[in-house]
Amino acid sequence: MKKIILQITAILLIMAGSFACGNDDKKLSNEDAANAFFMKLESLSLSNINENNFPEWLSIKIDEIETIHSVEISVIKIKILQGEWNKRIVYFITNNFSSCLFCEVYYEDGEQEMFEENNNEDFCIKSKNWKLVYEYGNGLDTFPINFQ
Repeated sequence: MKKIILQITAILLIMAGSFACGNDDKKLSNEDAANAFFMKLESLSLSNINENNFPEWLSIKIDEIETIHSVEISVIKIKILQGEWNKRIVYFITNNFSSCLFCEVYYEDGEQEMFEENNNEDFCIKSKNWKLVYEYGNGLDTFPINFQ
């Protein structure tokens, strides 16, 4: 069973690479930016942050995550990271089974970032001060690194 889960995860991560930081072949540097971005996040450990200090929208989102994924807790790994981008606090929600790596990026007020053209590459390169503020599930603890 564990081997099947690992195989499924590997396939999903390979598929996810095509959606990482753009999928235009002319923008090969996007893959480098995504690799560098995820390598930055790989070594983060859970920060000692009180969930009571989360914005209200994020607390609601966490409740939804825990409700929706309660059955999959042994195979899923969801992380919420807090960082800075363009002088604003952002929250990046990752899910090791999602094929869309940057679909859940939110500003502190709950506004969702809808990436266009090259600003996802800008996010990968210029975002900083990342902290892991929430983690759910017992699944594989990996970020999709090396899209090539």
